[in-house]
Amino acid sequence: MHVRRLLLFIPILFFLSCQKEEKLTRINYDEMTDMIMANNFTMPDDVKYYDKNGNLLSKEEKEALSNELPFANWFINDLNVLRKVEFQDLETAMIALKKEPIFRNINQVDCNNLNRILERIHDRDQDNRGDNMIDEEVDQNNLTAIEQILEKCGMPTEETAGEKGMSAIWLVIQHASAEKRTEYFPMLLKAAQNGDLERQDIALMQDRMLMDAGKPQLYGSQILMNEDGTYELHKLKEPEKVDARRAIMGLGPLSEYVAFWGLAFNVEQVSD
Repeated sequence: MHVRRLLLFIPILFFLSCQKEEKLTRINYDEMTDMIMANNFTMPDDVKYYDKNGNLLSKEEKEALSNELPFANWFINDLNVLRKVEFQDLETAMIALKKEPIFRNINQVDCNNLNRILERIHDRDQDNRGDNMIDEEVDQNNLTAIEQILEKCGMPTEETAGEKGMSAIWLVIQHASAEKRTEYFPMLLKAAQNGDLERQDIALMQDRMLMDAGKPQLYGSQILMNEDGTYELHKLKEPEKVDARRAIMGLGPLSEYVAFWGLAFNVEQVSD
């Protein structure tokens, strides 16, 4: 009789042990927000919150750290139910978050609703240039995400990506290598022709590509910085016609543009 009870008790212990070892997956705040918007996330009342040292927090302690929630680690089970949240050292978390993958699985990306993903890429690109100290890893992560999106979805439209999202695609490719600009320029040009991308963006990339090839630029967008810290305009094709070309691309007079760098452009303009 005692043996039978013991045999019955062992499976119960095993079951309880399996329950305690529930597999959890770490996600970041942006991923959690995406799942909420897709109605694919559950946040029960019994979620446990821990500080950066692993100490369980009271309700009051958790609320005191509410501003740091975007930089915390969120842990979900296989059913996308939130189980615990771990706060991190804020400065370290902010740096690490910039280098997190934009998405973990391209197959989960909705090609008809790319706004949030592309806006996130746009912000990462611009934040990476805020102090003129560019982190190449961030740029590469952005480029990888953009290339995955283009491979799966083709070139988005303003309807599926939004104005800021389309700008993100251009920005990331503009900040990539000369080879990448050449590879994706036809797609960007077609997007501009369809009205999904600004013509001035195409002008800037075309000038950049011409400069890459050692050729004169068309629109005067490329300014070079000399070793002594002064600036100069990259050589220009038919400078007397540049303002006419700029106007077609939605750009103002070159003299106004270069004044920002303390340069003067006094070439008399002629019409074609």
